[in-house]
Amino acid sequence: MDKRSAQGEDFVVTMKEIHEQVKTSLQQSANKYKLRANVKRRDVQFKVGDLVMAYLRKEKLPKGQPSKLLMKKIGPLWVIHKFGNNAHEVELLAYLGVSPIFNVCDLAAFKGSLTDATPDSSLEEEDVEWMKDLPPSKPLELECILDSKGIKQTMKGVYKDYLVKWKGLPESGATWMSESDILKHGTTINRFATQGT
Repeated sequence: MDKRSAQGEDFVVTMKEIHEQVKTSLQQSANKYKLRANVKRRDVQFKVGDLVMAYLRKEKLPKGQPSKLLMKKIGPLWVIHKFGNNAHEVELLAYLGVSPIFNVCDLAAFKGSLTDATPDSSLEEEDVEWMKDLPPSKPLELECILDSKGIKQTMKGVYKDYLVKWKGLPESGATWMSESDILKHGTTINRFATQGT
């Protein structure tokens, strides 16, 4: 004996229709958002060996380093490794102190040739005058610690930042660094203390 009611069956059919309508409406809305979001999207693929320009975001720079007057784009740089389609490792100079891995949205294809990017011996003296002020291409070495300041106090102690002078640069080029950043340069705070600096 069938105890199903016509009213219950109608309710089930109505709910299924409502669910289908909502599903269709959500799909259309998602497609609209996707189209709007993809208007400015650029599908860029780089290969190992390509020349690119890299955009230096403020959060990518070492802490304490003033970023206002630094170049926003650097390059041309060689792509030396590819991690999927989104992350690329580029050949960076060590003195920059930033990670060489960039997201594809921070990279742009270098337009031009290597001869356009490097100084030519035929250029006039005044045309290359600005290049004399560029930082050296070899990694900078820490010379001494000029000052320190406590930045955070916890139960474990006081965390400090240190004002570091670099070899071959004037004191005006000193930068504030944390102890962990100093360790990345292959030295310790104790080494400076034992040297009497």
